[in-house]
Amino acid sequence: MDISTEDIAHILEAIDKLDCSMVEVSVGDVRIMVRRGSAGDAPPVMEASTPAAAITVPQAAAAPKTAATPKPASVSAPARADDLAIWLEREAQGTALVLRAPMIGTFYCSKAPGEPPFVEVGSPVQVGDTLGLMEVMKLFHSLVAEVNGSVGAVFAQNAQLVEFDQPVFAIAKS
Repeated sequence: MDISTEDIAHILEAIDKLDCSMVEVSVGDVRIMVRRGSAGDAPPVMEASTPAAAITVPQAAAAPKTAATPKPASVSAPARADDLAIWLEREAQGTALVLRAPMIGTFYCSKAPGEPPFVEVGSPVQVGDTLGLMEVMKLFHSLVAEVNGSVGAVFAQNAQLVEFDQPVFAIAKS
């Protein structure tokens, strides 16, 4: 039995409404396991048995309707590792936020090939503004600003595979 991405989205919506710490759903050879972590308000974790992967599912995952996977767009080079240390220090002081990848997937800076990036260093952002996209198993999830401010750094390259909790953006709070 085949399960569509819409079916998975409906299953995850239903699971999100449940008041439990772990749920496992099996449909044919597809297994979805969702665990809510104890790390505060961290989103639930979804594991798929085919292919083997562990990803985090955001509470409000918006999937744009695109016919093809976005290809690399020309954007500025990502921030250096020593820049990350500066932004982590600023985050500890409360003047910045380092936005991390909420799941394992491919990062895209624009909604389609040849389109301008959602944001660049220096772009002003408001809570809820789309900063980039994460592709996981052919589903797209928006990375959104969690604070008002301006983009201070971009740590991931377009079309780069990023790990769970990997820093992707730094936002200087306003």
